[in-house]
Amino acid sequence: MFSRTLFVSLADGLEVVVQFRTEPLDVDAFKTAKGALSSFVPDAEALGNEELENAGAWAYSLTRMSGKMWLHGVAGKGAEGRIAINKSLGRVFSQGYLAEASHKAVETKLRPHLNALLASPLEEVLPYKATAETLAKRLDEFGLLPLWVAHYDLNDVNVLIDEKCEVTALVDWELSTPLPFGAGFGRIHTLAGEFTGGEFWMPDEFEVAERGFWTELFDGMPEHIRAMLKKRLDLVQDIIILATLLDCFFFEDGKVGVGRVALKALPKFMSYRIPFVRGQEPPYRE
Repeated sequence: MFSRTLFVSLADGLEVVVQFRTEPLDVDAFKTAKGALSSFVPDAEALGNEELENAGAWAYSLTRMSGKMWLHGVAGKGAEGRIAINKSLGRVFSQGYLAEASHKAVETKLRPHLNALLASPLEEVLPYKATAETLAKRLDEFGLLPLWVAHYDLNDVNVLIDEKCEVTALVDWELSTPLPFGAGFGRIHTLAGEFTGGEFWMPDEFEVAERGFWTELFDGMPEHIRAMLKKRLDLVQDIIILATLLDCFFFEDGKVGVGRVALKALPKFMSYRIPFVRGQEPPYRE
């Protein structure tokens, strides 16, 4: 709705993506992610056309990444496809470490969003207000978690995969910003499951895929970071719940809105526990 994307073959045979947008693109978000995730993130460069910008359009050149959108590439691959993608995604994000603490991200991103949620007049917020107030008291503690690469819109369109359902690229990093570890994984519900007909659906392979994501994520990260996180699993668990809440009650242009489809599943999502906390119990409490 806000851009037009073209695939362009240059005279030397190189293929690139050229995107025209109705507002400037933050290329620093791409650079930050690429610094950690390397080849899984495209390069992004402003073309700087003054004539276009005076007319209210901004042009950018991006690396053309290999692979198909998850949505299309997984077709016909069944349960094994979903499991493989989640495991691969865990391995990719295991490389997302940026810094030992994340206090600035808490203050600039999480606290304003949570404060706006608590002040929101939306009736839909009321059942979750007590939980939000409890989580607000933990914000300073969340800053003790390492700073991690986080994708603003992690979904089956922005993840590219190959024929073996291995992740080849993550695209569309605009609006993305690093967050405390775990705050970028609030969509694990819909990565391992999906919404069908406006309802959340857990396929038979849901738990295998979801456990696979977390196992690969932890196994692939630096050993000293993994050891530190395993001592703070309570923080990781709580920030996942916070991320789930904030994902449903999004914050844009200074106002809180609500995702109507996600709202239906929110009572279930808020009972989620990561594998390292729940052990062999189911992912959601009854």
